[in-house]
Amino acid sequence: MRIKDWGHIVSVLGVCLLLICGCDGRSDEGLSSDGPDAVYLDINVALRDAPVSGRSVSGRADEDPLYDQVTDAEKMHTLRVILVRPDGRVEHNVYLDLTNAPVSDRYGKIRLKVQGNEEKTIYLLGNETSVSVELPAVEGETSRVFQSWGDFKPGDKFLTREQMAGLVLSFDNVGTFNDTHPLPMSECHTVMLTDEGLEPDDEGQGQAGEEGEKVVLKKKEITLKITRAAAKFTYEITNKSSRDYWLSGIRIEKSASHEYLLPNGMKYDDAENEVTDFQVPASAEYTSFNQSYGEENVKLEAKSTAPVELSSFYLLEGKYENADDVYSANMDGKNYKTSYKTAITLDTKDNSGIDLGGNAGSIPSGSFTLEDFFPNLSTLPRNTHVVVKITIGDADDISWQVDLRPYSEVILEPGFGI
Repeated sequence: MRIKDWGHIVSVLGVCLLLICGCDGRSDEGLSSDGPDAVYLDINVALRDAPVSGRSVSGRADEDPLYDQVTDAEKMHTLRVILVRPDGRVEHNVYLDLTNAPVSDRYGKIRLKVQGNEEKTIYLLGNETSVSVELPAVEGETSRVFQSWGDFKPGDKFLTREQMAGLVLSFDNVGTFNDTHPLPMSECHTVMLTDEGLEPDDEGQGQAGEEGEKVVLKKKEITLKITRAAAKFTYEITNKSSRDYWLSGIRIEKSASHEYLLPNGMKYDDAENEVTDFQVPASAEYTSFNQSYGEENVKLEAKSTAPVELSSFYLLEGKYENADDVYSANMDGKNYKTSYKTAITLDTKDNSGIDLGGNAGSIPSGSFTLEDFFPNLSTLPRNTHVVVKITIGDADDISWQVDLRPYSEVILEPGFGI
């Protein structure tokens, strides 16, 4: 099964061999690595896209043009790359301003001259100013206080892996991200640089050897993944009934208050297509998330053949457990764990306040709410795209079908009722 990227694989914005003052506003402070073991490390950074673990059925979300779209909020506008040596000290701290050409898929390459024959810990931080993270004191460092990622200079002692893994973030305004407030992204990688896999750098300038001769350095090119630190929700509603409705809001039970900055305990299947497990902070609390659509409700016109596509919103990853958790029978005869709920509130009043009324059947007059579990959504990993498709059927018999399609398609049929 091939999983499409969040959005779609787009043309690479251009490969730019970056120097100290490159074309993307790069700032790079690095240690001098001119010894005999010096090598070039060429880093490409690709956005990771993996769906929630679930069963696949016929059809793919990538066949719908909607899923080819990557919003400005989901692009990489800035990127920081921090290399840490085995002694726990910073070797490079590179900051790239990509706001003139935000990245939808992959960025590269970032060339760094590093010390070879050792293991590197590489931290990737995208759109770092979108959320604030309180940095702890660096172990063994008493003379300096680090308030931001840019404060770490080459040679500085860096945070330990345990400290980095424990950093927690929260969204001040959950759900709202845009081109000026893009989604945070992050990842941690470990790379071992040995002679194995190195190639001569025929294109480079090399460096002077002990006798003044030119020494051609070796190079290693790698591609590292970076993960969006949120789950995306998109709702589509098609009103095929014989009367108009107005949507006043959507509710999800429930949204987490905190998540780890870096993916923590994230496990994937063998193909790295599906998330099988992850960890959430013990401090995470869960509350209802309500998405409203401004002062005016969204009109759902009668007898529509095309859906009303609502603006997407974003939640922190979580492992919400509902006290009324049930197992829902699905069309293949198997049972799947549920926990998260969704609800929509409809109204028979138009935006002028005129109540067009219900009818003698099952349709009430005024405002009413329908809710039910998402079958097979027992957890909500970051970087998951949840597409909820709702169909309002005959006026006397509202029928519902919800598709949860985190890139691989999963059909859900919750029992909405009124």
